[in-house]
Amino acid sequence: MSDIQLPVILNSSHSLQTADSSEIAILEKARRVLDAGFPDHSLLDIWNAAVHNLRRRTELYGIDIFISAIRDIAGRKKYDPQADSLEDRWAGVDEAVLIEGTTLLGILGGKAGKALEMINWIRNHSSSAHLSNETVSISDVIGLALILQENLFNQIMPEAGHSPSGLFEPIKNELLNADNISILNDQIVSYNSRDIKTVFGFLLDYICKGEEPAYRNALHLFPTVWGRANEESKIFAGAKYHSFLIDRRTDSSQDQQAKIRLLELLVSVDGIKYIPDAARALIYRQAAQAIVTAKNTGYGWTLEDRAALALMQFGTCVPTIAFEDVYQEILSVWCGNYWGRSNAYSILNQFIECLNSKQIVNVASMFINNTRVRDELSQDKPKRIAITLLQYLRQKLTIQAHINDVDLAIDSVTRI
Repeated sequence: MSDIQLPVILNSSHSLQTADSSEIAILEKARRVLDAGFPDHSLLDIWNAAVHNLRRRTELYGIDIFISAIRDIAGRKKYDPQADSLEDRWAGVDEAVLIEGTTLLGILGGKAGKALEMINWIRNHSSSAHLSNETVSISDVIGLALILQENLFNQIMPEAGHSPSGLFEPIKNELLNADNISILNDQIVSYNSRDIKTVFGFLLDYICKGEEPAYRNALHLFPTVWGRANEESKIFAGAKYHSFLIDRRTDSSQDQQAKIRLLELLVSVDGIKYIPDAARALIYRQAAQAIVTAKNTGYGWTLEDRAALALMQFGTCVPTIAFEDVYQEILSVWCGNYWGRSNAYSILNQFIECLNSKQIVNVASMFINNTRVRDELSQDKPKRIAITLLQYLRQKLTIQAHINDVDLAIDSVTRI
């Protein structure tokens, strides 16, 4: 091998910027094994040194955030903070989980991550422990070693206090005052997109757990991180609510109330629209049912107002699968009855204003075919209100076929 130029990682590993004594010893062994003609064994030693380095980086960055990041990754992920040695603390965490989680957090760069994924594949398919036509060559070892040298071992280590974990450590310990919250909110604004994604998951985790004082602190900070978060993170929050609804076992909080806390959170940041349609339909149908109960109650106009406010709190993003169930109740209180109507119509006005052309046609059809909508229209006051509403919606249309559909609805209501 004298004619082959070895990378620093296999030649003078003590000069690597971030390798500790354990990693240097492992890399020196990798060189000796390579000299002896066993490149596959050498690659395994490089893997062990890289994993050791990555574990140290993760502990410096922040274990709490790492655990939050890997919550939905398949595999073993039981980190033991009480163990004395690095190896014992990480004994319950799969190395594949370590790589995926640190890549998500940006602790591990993309090139180094792919190099480790390649070595892991080789460990499972082409090492000395497996029969394979794809044997490991010296060139394979050198190439992968070079990538890890530049993209892992020579990358600076995280500094305590400069990662989101260090910044948000106080969240767990004491209820923060207004000045503390303001400082942390300003810090969130300064984060890059990757750190925002990290903090988003971290705060969401503490809100779902509901443990004080972290829960209260996270509630104060979450609107700021929500404003900086990308669509992917917001969709993740909505999907998390869906998972709580479908399978209660996904709720690891002590009081099993993560679903309620998350729904309250999404309401507060106008994030209901990020809940998948099936789960969101259930929310809107339940809110619509409260309007049914109120309308069917004698002298229930005050109840109608309250039920309308509850529905309006979720916003106007009614999923298509629940559109008729919800709008039949909106139209029912909008038109009122013989005695008049509650203030619910005014509260729910945005549900009318947000209708697009297709939805206006659907609403017009409901005045023809929906029994709940037509129920009170034999009375003069509700009939006049219904016709006025349809005429108003008609003015918003451009396509003549749509206008004709609304005209049919007006004729149908007039003939009742």
